Amino acid sequence: MIEKDSANWQNLPLWLKCWFFFNFLALRPRRAVAKRIEVISHLTGFAFCLFGFVSEAALAGGLIMLATAYLFCLLGWQADKYGIWYEAPGFDPA
Repeated sequence: MIEKDSANWQNLPLWLKCWFFFNFLALRPRRAVAKRIEVISHLTGFAFCLFGFVSEAALAGGLIMLATAYLFCLLGWQADKYGIWYEAPGFDPA
């Protein structure tokens, strides 16, 4: 487990700590949560884009959801790069 007192977390710049906190709204970010948000955002984004053939508002919502999915993909990549996940690598909660 990576604690907030660890060297990895302490060495991050303030803006990056805020980036992780506000995107996860948690002090202990977990990889499973990020992946779940990414998958749900992709699925709903594609569904709303298909509904966009009927309603222009649905298309706008779909694009927003797809942007959210790609934001969480980027966030997961950065969390892997800086090693700030709360659980240990290879941890399987199931």
